[in-house]
Amino acid sequence: MDGSLSMGHSGAIADLNEGLKLLAADLKDDDDACDAVQVAIIRMGDDDQVETLVSFTDAADFQAPAVRANGSTPLGKAVDMAMSMIEDQKQRYRQAGVTYKRPWLFVMSDGEPTDEIQEVASRARQAQDDKRFILWAIGIGRQVNLGPLSQFCTSDRQPVRLEQSKFKEMFKWMSESAKSGSKKASGQQVAMANPSGWMSAAL
Repeated sequence: MDGSLSMGHSGAIADLNEGLKLLAADLKDDDDACDAVQVAIIRMGDDDQVETLVSFTDAADFQAPAVRANGSTPLGKAVDMAMSMIEDQKQRYRQAGVTYKRPWLFVMSDGEPTDEIQEVASRARQAQDDKRFILWAIGIGRQVNLGPLSQFCTSDRQPVRLEQSKFKEMFKWMSESAKSGSKKASGQQVAMANPSGWMSAAL
């Protein structure tokens, strides 16, 4: 999650926090999701800093954090941390004999990265080719430059643009997709919810 100063100037941070509350409540309404879905949240901001706001947590116990807006946008550092967290969590599953599905990594930003992203982006693309996770890159607002986000994406899943006022609709889509995935066996294809309610018409 982008927690940079620009998110506060645009007013997007308030919409983001309300959307996270909806995500937490919506997941808790589904028994399968409560048992099968886990959520982790990383914030990028301050002086090129990255912090874990929520470590991997069962949906039943997930509480929406308050993401604050301050500082810069260390996008590369945030994605690097997210990829490490995902691999560490999968290792814990394997050690415990727990089966798991391919994780989803959502990368959300409204501005230009303030750190180097090329090396991390290359590893992110390779990880997707290796089917280690699915990455969704989401640019916030009509003015966002999708170019940097596209570097983290494979050719079959390019960045999308989120209307700033549509955070609740996006998190509803995210929740519905996660609930659908929680009902599928490992290896089965998951039908994503229709994202048309939150994507920008300027795509």
